[in-house]
Amino acid sequence: MTKILKCFLVILTFIPSLCFSVDDALFLELAKISEESIHSINPVTLDSNGDRVISDTLFISEKVSLDKPNEQSEQRRMLKAKFQSYIARNKELIKQINSGEIAIPDGDLKLNTRLDLTNNQRFLESSYEDFTENKIEGNIHYYLTNVNDENVIISRTEIEEDLSGIKTLEVDLVMSNPDNILKNRLNLQGAVKRASVDNIRSIIRDIRTNNPTIKKVVAYVISPILESNYRRMGFETLFCL
Repeated sequence: MTKILKCFLVILTFIPSLCFSVDDALFLELAKISEESIHSINPVTLDSNGDRVISDTLFISEKVSLDKPNEQSEQRRMLKAKFQSYIARNKELIKQINSGEIAIPDGDLKLNTRLDLTNNQRFLESSYEDFTENKIEGNIHYYLTNVNDENVIISRTEIEEDLSGIKTLEVDLVMSNPDNILKNRLNLQGAVKRASVDNIRSIIRDIRTNNPTIKKVVAYVISPILESNYRRMGFETLFCL
């Protein structure tokens, strides 16, 4: 989430009984979410004919905390290496689209695919700084959603506490495996769908179990697809204090 938005939310905590909306931010009251709505789900993939196939296995969730330095956490080191790989691959895909090596005849589709990858690049590089700077912060966690040991989605979250002691979980960055972005945009074989849905469900399941003092979730989203998935979960533009 942007620093301006964070400051805005802190200021508004001084104003009681107020509802407001913030561009690109969605809000969720955890008390409104039922257990049935956060169960893990099955991945949907595209086969060689472009048809959707529901997997027999569930998504696999993983959580990486930044409470220890890179040297003391194998999970952190592995995630750092994954970010390195994704950043390089993401750059290469953008380069191949720009050069025409990856041909996308439809102009709008080409523009939207490149935009998705460009935003993904920004988010990946921003998150990677947590590891290059060896940031140690117990309130920052990364949630990974995997299919058959292959990662699809990574979300960066941070727990914030206002002056009244109310804790909010912020989903400030949601990143994708670059190849899955391309496959989904072009409807290619192997594209994995529904990963972002399972990802946010896994986040809510975790905080309900391990940090029940968190009452609200705020997600900063710019992707229309991600926004649609979050809204189906119950996220709303309106936020009430």
